[in-house]
Amino acid sequence: MNPMLSIIIPFYGNADKQLLNRCIKSIEEQGLSADSYEVIVADDEGRGLGGARNIGIGKAQGDYLLFVDADDYLLSGGLLSLIDLIQSQNPDMLSFGYQMVSGDAILTPKSIDDSFAVYSSGADYMLQHNFLGTAWRHLFRREWILQHQLLFSESSYHEDEAFVAKAYCLAATTVISNKVIYAYSQYPHSILHRIEKEQRNKRLDDFAKLLLDLKQFDGLDLNEIQHHALQRRLHFLTIDFLFQMWRNRCSLSDVRIRIKSLHETGFLPLPSKGYSSKYKVARCFINTICRK
Repeated sequence: MNPMLSIIIPFYGNADKQLLNRCIKSIEEQGLSADSYEVIVADDEGRGLGGARNIGIGKAQGDYLLFVDADDYLLSGGLLSLIDLIQSQNPDMLSFGYQMVSGDAILTPKSIDDSFAVYSSGADYMLQHNFLGTAWRHLFRREWILQHQLLFSESSYHEDEAFVAKAYCLAATTVISNKVIYAYSQYPHSILHRIEKEQRNKRLDDFAKLLLDLKQFDGLDLNEIQHHALQRRLHFLTIDFLFQMWRNRCSLSDVRIRIKSLHETGFLPLPSKGYSSKYKVARCFINTICRK
């Protein structure tokens, strides 16, 4: 009999084993029976975070997949409530809450909100909401992931964004839980805090590839709701890409080159949409400063 959960932890050979042990201990303290889950510590084999997760997917036997980064951890007992939702709703995807924690601090949850919403499809949810495009705040039904051959991009930054957007686009029943179960640890030495020029440029190049990947995916046989939902996501990711140029200290000449490319590939100008008041303000500002 297959376990209910396959918990996949990407781990690099030179990573902090104490943090990995903390992560595994937090899983063991969930109160789950030993036969209801498996833990897969996946080495990236030189293929990056996405490659490690893909390796984990290939080894997994559980009904659902959960990705946990080795320097993060789970709040005690949180998975039990999610298993109840899985068994009652049988979703393709289930999203849950998270809380950021600094370094080695022990997290005290800000909320014990157990409310949740059920959507007939992930596209219905994506059409109405923004979300953090990280794989670690979702549960995915493994058979459905394999059916659609969903994999992470490898040796790339932003590997989560395309995977999660495609998953929402293709998912049938989708559950959004407000239960906070994940502690996201922030460390100054993490990938997101490295600012070497070569890495900054690669991060931007990979984001541009992400946009093109999702644009190509939108050209596949999607229904109307899926198309509009993915378009919304692309519009917000375009705004995020422009912010990433500033965050990664992009030179003025490089900014001009990248903005020109956004125009040529159809991401700019941003269309007039009633997504939110923040989008309307951002759209007017961006379209003004990013004119050809």
